[in-house]
Amino acid sequence: MPVVVALVRALDGRTRCVDVDIDATSDRDGLDRALRDACARTDARLCPKGAVVRFSSRRSLLGRARGGSTHARAEVTATLIGGKGGFGTQLRTAARRGRQTTNFDACRDLSGRRLRAVNGERKIAEWEARKEEREKEIQAEKMASKQASVSGEARLRELEEKERESYQAERELVNESVNAAVASGIGKAIALEAAKRKSAANGKDVVESWDESDESDDDFDDSALLFPKASTANKRARVASPSAETCERAAEVETPKTAERKAERNAEPASTAPKTEEVQEEVELDLKLYSSSVELEALGLDRLKRELTRHGLKCGGTITQRAERLFLLRDKTRDELDKKLFAK
Repeated sequence: MPVVVALVRALDGRTRCVDVDIDATSDRDGLDRALRDACARTDARLCPKGAVVRFSSRRSLLGRARGGSTHARAEVTATLIGGKGGFGTQLRTAARRGRQTTNFDACRDLSGRRLRAVNGERKIAEWEARKEEREKEIQAEKMASKQASVSGEARLRELEEKERESYQAERELVNESVNAAVASGIGKAIALEAAKRKSAANGKDVVESWDESDESDDDFDDSALLFPKASTANKRARVASPSAETCERAAEVETPKTAERKAERNAEPASTAPKTEEVQEEVELDLKLYSSSVELEALGLDRLKRELTRHGLKCGGTITQRAERLFLLRDKTRDELDKKLFAK
């Protein structure tokens, strides 16, 4: 069996001599095994685990061994763990397909199962795990709705109380306004009746003065001596219907009592006129005394219209609209109001 001296280049770059027994009938794999065994006998560190040692030209080595040549060259190489290559191309192809679609349910995982089934099982497991949490949420929602209903009922009761109080206040205000209007009407009627009575009493005094003057004239009538019946008839006629001369005379001759009554009668219209003007003249409305437009509705349509007209605002609409329009002046000035509210 020929012996070949192989110059083996190790992984550290140094070259060593190894005697290799070569069988002339060996194939390529046999030469590699013989070289590996020889390296292991010479130095175990020469060919570490996982490394491969091969002759540079195994075919020419067999020819030289048969011809008597005793030298050969060999190299130790380290193998890399991996496939045959081409995996990057597959990744790029899969990436292009992944960008084209977002539905991967039909794909399979490494165990061969469809992702659709895997995702479905995961969702069912999550749903089952959240069962207690969902029940707690349902109970919490029921409690919240119950509390909301209770608070809503309390709110309704509060609103009813407020509505009742406002109704009582409005009713009292309306009663007061009605009573005031009735009292004002009664006062005006009493004043008118008193004025009528005074005028009637003054008329009676004038007639009495006329009668007294006629009687005094009759006392000095000379015709009564000659014609007593005629004078009596004339006296009765004068008493029944006083002549123009008697009226003028009665107007010229005034007793102190008659003059005083006439002065009172002349002064009475002048004194009653300011009173009626004071009754007719309305007190300026203080909006600060009203807390809402509902209270202003008790003033009535006419009063609201006069107040709106006095401020230069539109005075039409229902009583609610007028009250709301007038109530704006409580907290705002005329310059702050909308121009649409002013009358043209």
